[in-house]
Amino acid sequence: MAVPLPTPSTPLSSLLNLEDFERSAEATLKPKSWAYYASAADDGWTAEQSKAIWQHVRFRPRVLRDVGGDVDLRVEIAGIESRLPFMVSPAAMGKLAHKDGELCIVKGAGRVGIPYAPSNHASVSHRDLASAAVPSQSLFFQLYVHRERWRSEKQLAEAKELGYKAVIVTVDVAVPGNRELDLRTGLDENTVLLANPGIEVGKKAFAMATTSATIDASLSWKDLDWVKKASGGLPVLVKGIHTVEDAVLAEQYGASGIFLSNHGGRQVNTASTPLEVLLEIRQSAPHLLASPSRFTVILDGGLRRGTDIVKALCLGAHACSLGRPFMYSLVYGEDGVEKVARVLEEEVVRCCKLLGVRSVKELRPQYVNARRVERAVFGSEARL
Repeated sequence: MAVPLPTPSTPLSSLLNLEDFERSAEATLKPKSWAYYASAADDGWTAEQSKAIWQHVRFRPRVLRDVGGDVDLRVEIAGIESRLPFMVSPAAMGKLAHKDGELCIVKGAGRVGIPYAPSNHASVSHRDLASAAVPSQSLFFQLYVHRERWRSEKQLAEAKELGYKAVIVTVDVAVPGNRELDLRTGLDENTVLLANPGIEVGKKAFAMATTSATIDASLSWKDLDWVKKASGGLPVLVKGIHTVEDAVLAEQYGASGIFLSNHGGRQVNTASTPLEVLLEIRQSAPHLLASPSRFTVILDGGLRRGTDIVKALCLGAHACSLGRPFMYSLVYGEDGVEKVARVLEEEVVRCCKLLGVRSVKELRPQYVNARRVERAVFGSEARL
């Protein structure tokens, strides 16, 4: 029987930014649940740096421009329109924070018109999530390729049947990262692992070993074609790109786009931040940033402000994606999910007007100074 979940003591109306949501979630969630959401690899350096690096990019606002009226925030992600320049990343086990789990994210994302990619290990079935979506809503199917390929083929066929609009193949988990906080605390009593329904709840090391044993570590670039065929021709995006070399390979092997992601700093500690990878692409393969309808580049990780999103768009990303902030918001249910998106929307609109633009499509590199970060970027040495 599920143990009742605690509720936040801080009113939703008093939360002003995403850090407020994180603090409230930490104060509300059980220690084991908090550890699952917040843990990172080793000492957490990459997770922290992915957030901190945005402070080293400076804005160059333009003035005396007509910025009256609305700001157009629409972007295209693999041919699919999003009303806002960000989406919800895959993140598992929503029922650790709310009894309805990922259903809250579907409903909250639907209210604001942004895509959502439920985790392959969501605590709610993909069929139930698809049923909860509003007609105009776009859901993306996140896939960890199973070592028994027929299982993944079955999942992909179901995703197509349920109306999912694209497939996100996560490729940076050949083995689990060393998430020490997670390992110390174990799993919460309410943990649901749909991929392994017989798993021993509360035995974290066993859970990680069992889950990782199902992932196909032999996956290679040539398998992208198999994913496309198994999904009935849905757009396929590759999540977990850490280098410009792999960004180029993703395009060459027919991916519709990529997520520049270090898995929230949960896999390889001291790996590059997504921003650094974006700058590698700008230096060594700028053609990948030319057109989102041809190839979509999504920056995922470390984003906590609308200003971070605007900086990413200025530097060539076509859209952004966030995971943890939406998981933290689950302690407030679907209203919390919606508010996180609304806060980011307001911050992006305000930043665009202060920069002197009325559409995110007007954002260009000249609106930022990223030289402090560019000096450390691995660029010309890349072997393409």
